[in-house]
Amino acid sequence: MTYKEFINAARVKIRERMNLYLGQYRKKKLLDENVTIISNNCWGGHVYRYLGIEYLSPTIGLYFFADDYVKFCRNLKYYIGQELQFISVDKSKHKDNLIERNTKCPIGVLDDIEVVFLHYKSEQEALEKWNRRSKRINWNNIVFKFSEQNYCSMKEIVEFDELPYDRKIMFTTKDYHAKSQILWGGVCIKGDIPNDTILFREFIDLIKFINGEDCKKRQRYAERKLKRLNKAEA
Repeated sequence: MTYKEFINAARVKIRERMNLYLGQYRKKKLLDENVTIISNNCWGGHVYRYLGIEYLSPTIGLYFFADDYVKFCRNLKYYIGQELQFISVDKSKHKDNLIERNTKCPIGVLDDIEVVFLHYKSEQEALEKWNRRSKRINWNNIVFKFSEQNYCSMKEIVEFDELPYDRKIMFTTKDYHAKSQILWGGVCIKGDIPNDTILFREFIDLIKFINGEDCKKRQRYAERKLKRLNKAEA
């Protein structure tokens, strides 16, 4: 573990402990704490714990590749209604990418999309928690979050931005003039956001996001940083 990784791990550990005490006060600011957060990765779980509210979403402790995630969001009820199956890494359409990442976790399949259960030890655990949390979805109060990672292209950025949902955001490494974009001022590597959970609330007001208000913050800082980074990588 590098020094930076150690610091980040310690930061998250302290934050999780503080959430146990402060979450009960934060959630009082929500108009409705019974919210379903659909996220392309572990970000949603961090938000739930920060706010001290129950997981009303199956997208906890896992991630999707970008094209699969946009499909999932576009036809959410359909995919939630599919029976979760499991395959080996060798059978995955993302085989090369998963092998490159030395993936050992369960790989789920919902019709034509795949779900990488990153923080699950077994298929049984993944299946039980997916089914249990899917039943909790509040179809009347859903927010969607996406980020430019896991082989995200301009195609997915445009398609996500055009989804017919009012409360959706996506963290991006450039200004694409998309309505739902929030410029990410954290670590970016060649147009990819490797991790958006350490600084998960650095560029967004979570309370305002859940409440359906303008939630962007620190965008001038993010814009300046991204311009310098993109210029250096050009």
